[in-house]
Amino acid sequence: MGHSYGQEFKRGWRVVLGGAVGTGFGISALPFYTLGVFVKPIAEATGWSREDIQWGFAAMMIGMLFTSWIWGAAVDRFGARPVAMVSQIGLGISMAALPSFAGSLNSFYFGWVLIALVGAGTTPVTWTRGITGWFDKARGAALGLALVGTGFAGLLAPPAVTAIIGMAGWQAGYQVLGLSVLLVALPLVALLFRDAPRAADAAPLVGADRGEALLNYRFWVMLAVFTAVTFGVGGMIPNLVPLLTDRGLGAGEAALYAGFAGLAVITGRVVAGFLLDRFWAPAVATVFLVVPALSCFLLAGSGLPPGPVIGLAAALIGLAAGAEFDLVAYMTSRYFGMKNYGFIYALQTVGMLLAGGIAPPIFGRIYDATGSYDTALTAAGAIFVVAPLLLLTMGRYPAEAE
Repeated sequence: MGHSYGQEFKRGWRVVLGGAVGTGFGISALPFYTLGVFVKPIAEATGWSREDIQWGFAAMMIGMLFTSWIWGAAVDRFGARPVAMVSQIGLGISMAALPSFAGSLNSFYFGWVLIALVGAGTTPVTWTRGITGWFDKARGAALGLALVGTGFAGLLAPPAVTAIIGMAGWQAGYQVLGLSVLLVALPLVALLFRDAPRAADAAPLVGADRGEALLNYRFWVMLAVFTAVTFGVGGMIPNLVPLLTDRGLGAGEAALYAGFAGLAVITGRVVAGFLLDRFWAPAVATVFLVVPALSCFLLAGSGLPPGPVIGLAAALIGLAAGAEFDLVAYMTSRYFGMKNYGFIYALQTVGMLLAGGIAPPIFGRIYDATGSYDTALTAAGAIFVVAPLLLLTMGRYPAEAE
């Protein structure tokens, strides 16, 4: 690219900031990090079980399975900025309209699917595609800083939405979330986020063809590992608030502890990003993705752990959640290049979407069946210990993808 580390940030910092806003108000952040604070209020208002409610989120994630690759291909063809802005409009309107679909469970699930269909262009696939075009030497750091937006969503959204629900009900919570996308995020993205300019005589983007990527064992190793880890993280974060309130903690205090996970997401994004520019990505990934196993141990049992223990457990979960999308984005660009980045990264997220979608209701089913989250925590702990080690088989970055 011909620019130094500092020069890349000088020319691309606005894009990083726009990406941070986009990810923080995107479909991968707002619905996920606020799900836990909606579960009990919706259950009390409708009589639906926790599992029933969380299957709505699963319906959204399953809907994204069938649309994320289309949005990813659109990003490769039309650019990240136009795709992002169109999908932001769809996401904001559909989230604000979700309460109007709550007349029945089936209708509620359809509302979540609608969010997926129109909002899946706001996933990190879109934002990272725009950012990688501006950065090479500082790509890891830039991705990490851009994706901290999800961490701020995890830190600020749970207590804010809890307060809104307390004052005006759960319907107002989703309406405010949708309006925030339209009135805050969309204008900022329009102002800051740009695709990298390409000269008319620029060389074609290099990297793997779509078929080559699917035949490469590294693609399947990444898919297996990040799907497994996302199942663990995706089950624990939305159920953290219910787990803590079941043990006697107030809803507001539990939401604040959930915010620790969001704060750790920010830390995980930034630290992982800077490490990726300096060390072999699979080694960095293994370290970050193993640590939530300790969270499972700390949260198991029937009693309420001391406050510092709860904070540590939430933070360790957040570290893994914070590193996940940075790692997938960076490793996709280094192992498969930029030629079909949007499409390949979108396929990688298919497994993550499925795992993240089914994990919350499965954790809820385990709770409903056993009266405890311990079985789910044990399974998640085993995943965190074993799955990341497979990344150590990835080998060196291919020269042709650089």
